[in-house]
Amino acid sequence: MSTRSRISPSTVGTTAAPDWTVQITDVLADPTDSSGGSVRPAAEVPFVAVHLWHAGAAADLIGEAVARRGGDSAPHEALRALHERAAAGEAFGEGAWSEVLEPALREVYRLAYPREQVHDRAAAAASAFALSRGWAEEDAEDYGETYARMNTEVSERVHAEANTVANTAAHALAFATGEAEDYARAWPFALVQAWIAAYAGADGTGGPAGQEARTRLRDGLADAIRRAAA
Repeated sequence: MSTRSRISPSTVGTTAAPDWTVQITDVLADPTDSSGGSVRPAAEVPFVAVHLWHAGAAADLIGEAVARRGGDSAPHEALRALHERAAAGEAFGEGAWSEVLEPALREVYRLAYPREQVHDRAAAAASAFALSRGWAEEDAEDYGETYARMNTEVSERVHAEANTVANTAAHALAFATGEAEDYARAWPFALVQAWIAAYAGADGTGGPAGQEARTRLRDGLADAIRRAAA
């Protein structure tokens, strides 16, 4: 999955992290805006804006992606509801957040996985290998398809599970504490990239659907910050 973020992956896992507002604004930046946009420091943004954003623009975007691709909307609606309640002032512990985050994130990362591209590359490589060993063209194509299907299914599952485990723990802590620093250390820019990829699907994050997702998330975040500050 491609990334537009200028944040180095080598910094992931360290205690110091850029403000969450900086991370997210960087990922959602409008490439036509040469000014780079203005970023309010996280310290000036009430944390309730995070809940409003997740319950609003983010939930809407993922809900549409799930519906379009035949997924189960229930986990995402449960997560939306918890964010709405948190935005209204209710407090929830890490366990409550983990319970709703895990199934929702697993679906997000499954949808975000570049399944078609991985499948096509694996099929081409396996077919070429079979041909180089003297297989008939039809047999080589069948072998390539079988290998690609199995390889892609396993890779997709591992991708979804690994990202779900890491992100559930980090985000559950951040949502439970309501601390900007904890949210920054969850590296939300990575989840935002997954949202974009999940919505864009086979068209890729660089296409029109990917740009639409960035615009909606960017506008939704600005609206959430305005509402939180009102």
